[in-house]
Amino acid sequence: MNYYSYPSLSSTYLRFDQQLAFPVVTVCTKNPMDFNSVSLYFDQSFVGHSEIPVVEYTDFYFYETAYMCGCACRRFNVNGTFLTSQYGISSGLFLETTSTELQIAIHDPQEDPNMARDGRTVRNGTETFIEIHRREVSIRYLSTFNFWMDTIHCYGSINDKTEAVLLEGAHNLLDPPVIAIGTHKDKFQDEEQCRKRLESYTDKIFKDSKLHLRSIHLISNTEDVEDAFEKLRNDIFATAKSTANWNREYPVKFIQMEKAINSELTIGKQIISFERLKELGEKIPLPITDNKELHLFLRYQHEIGNVIFFEDIPSYIILDPQWLANAFKCIVTAQQFQLELPHLQWDNFKKTGKMDPKLLEEIFKKQSADMRIHKEHILEVIEKFDIIIYPLLLTESGNVQREHSFFYVPCMLQTLKIKDIDVLFNVPNASKSTCLCFVFSFLPPYLISNLIVSCLREYPLAVVKGEIGLFKDCCVFNIGRTGCAKFVLAKSSHMIQLQVWQWDEVDTEVNQAVLKVVEREINRIVNTRYKLKTVSFEKKWKCETTSFSFDTGFLEFDQVNDGENYYCEEHATVHKYKDYWSGEKSKASRRLSSDQQNYVRMSMIVLEVLSGVLYDRLYIDTKTGEILDRDKLDITEMCKKYCALKINFPSKGFRKIEKVDEISTNEDTIGDDIQRIRVIRNEMQHSSVFALDDTRYQTLITIVHDMLTRFDQRNNPAGESYVKRLDEIRKMELETRSFEEIKERMKAGNLSDIFFMFEVQE
Repeated sequence: MNYYSYPSLSSTYLRFDQQLAFPVVTVCTKNPMDFNSVSLYFDQSFVGHSEIPVVEYTDFYFYETAYMCGCACRRFNVNGTFLTSQYGISSGLFLETTSTELQIAIHDPQEDPNMARDGRTVRNGTETFIEIHRREVSIRYLSTFNFWMDTIHCYGSINDKTEAVLLEGAHNLLDPPVIAIGTHKDKFQDEEQCRKRLESYTDKIFKDSKLHLRSIHLISNTEDVEDAFEKLRNDIFATAKSTANWNREYPVKFIQMEKAINSELTIGKQIISFERLKELGEKIPLPITDNKELHLFLRYQHEIGNVIFFEDIPSYIILDPQWLANAFKCIVTAQQFQLELPHLQWDNFKKTGKMDPKLLEEIFKKQSADMRIHKEHILEVIEKFDIIIYPLLLTESGNVQREHSFFYVPCMLQTLKIKDIDVLFNVPNASKSTCLCFVFSFLPPYLISNLIVSCLREYPLAVVKGEIGLFKDCCVFNIGRTGCAKFVLAKSSHMIQLQVWQWDEVDTEVNQAVLKVVEREINRIVNTRYKLKTVSFEKKWKCETTSFSFDTGFLEFDQVNDGENYYCEEHATVHKYKDYWSGEKSKASRRLSSDQQNYVRMSMIVLEVLSGVLYDRLYIDTKTGEILDRDKLDITEMCKKYCALKINFPSKGFRKIEKVDEISTNEDTIGDDIQRIRVIRNEMQHSSVFALDDTRYQTLITIVHDMLTRFDQRNNPAGESYVKRLDEIRKMELETRSFEEIKERMKAGNLSDIFFMFEVQE
């Protein structure tokens, strides 16, 4: 490794502030009694806080410094709340005393001065002016360092050696290990000053992120001798040897495959097709010809970050993750193109995060040829990472449809509405649920954006006065098709908050359904998508009228029972608790609406009839005599199995279809009808409102009836015909319980509880 040469980039900017934070002033009088004789004056005309009273000696709080000087130290502006808009000898803090001498230290609120070293001595009979200049040179780098360490912690893990120690309560170490290196040691007065600067970075990171730090090294790239670098090399080597993956066995053919991929990178290939990968696998000394083995190799390479590959979008493999990161920057830093593309409408993107096709096309024109060629795959991968979303929208007719002409980039939003989001939607307090809080010990900064994207796949965006309810760290969703039930997600500090708004009669089952989706998605993002083993949360709650910025005073779910009074710390008063979330409170059975009944009936048709039709057809066409395990087969699995048979293709081939109406009536082959089954199932399973209006229901019934008539002739089912089973479901009496059960089963895609085991007559 070359430690002697490195690129350097310096950025200089000029900023004009109307007010600056006044520094903290620590005063030592050497004698505790002398302080009462100090007269003070702080020029109020230049202070940004009009509510601050005239300064008196009692505004100097007694303070024991970390470096005790054996006397009475007092500190002014302890919390750093005073601001000043002027500078010079005519403004600021004035002290007048008859004490023999004072020692004064001027510093930041986070610093604890050593009075003997950092104090300025002012003796009796003298007049002294102390002028300071504030330079902000490290804030940007400190935030970058914090982000870097927090990101490492997100993806960190507890290795086998460490886990037992941590379980015993001793906060030891987490993987991956981090060695902090302070460079430019020669730019400081001495090594101790350099160490203090580096420690000022490490001290401010999240406490659990510190568990990754193994050691600290101070390096001068111009003055240090070889011994300093050899010590660093040895430390890196020793740290690497202690990790779980050191000396791990690895198939030789996988090593050969890695070399083959690297050879593609060396000739400038950043992304290759799966077919090209198969060719490489066939040419290595120990060939890999089996697709399953190739997928195993790719999964491992994806897990360790060498390549990017998803099995559900398998056409391409991204060989260089940095290339993908550069592609991501096209979207998440799109504003960098404003000056190059001034003729485009940027205001809407900056305000709403909405990326329209014209803007996207112009941005990609600025990219390399390989990015332009693979634009569609890049967008699929970015969507897979929960960065962009093609949203669900509630139409004027009350239907929900997915918009494909544009997408949103929630992480790009800059408009803050968290404090007054309920005011924007004019939500009365009586319509609000208690605020459920997912409280994290460590909240990954991007989690709220990922969660908003996930929920936008299930629920349509709410709109008020022509403005969509999507903002920075906050989003409002419609639950029902009438818009009279909504929920809001809001991030603040270390928590994600969920509150449901219902203008009609409060339905706790709606709250519970939303909670189940949100909690499921948080767990999916944390545990499955990113495998964040060090991230966890607790569920707590606050009162209905809480401010989303209030981040203390949480209550436990088993702390208060329904109808009991509790003390609200935020409002310093007593409220009556209402159980919005647990579902334990008994409720009278409610009559289902007509639209809900339509949804239940069509879902039952999918679960009990269409799945049976597909199972029968699969059994007939497989022709192996194999008894298929019906309990483990849902429509998705059966469609995959049928597709593998490579028979009965749709008339117009496999294509992306949003609504079954897109398949024309003259497309009536077995393959066309199997495609209809899949599309109808998708419409029901992906519903966010769990309702079908009468028009849509009758349209689907007509399509299904015609299709089942054809399958009665093709499959010749034993027992009742498919059409008769359809008619029985249409006449069936329904209850609220049926609605909840069917809704959950459709969301889970579970077909194993209720089905007809059909016997097929040969």
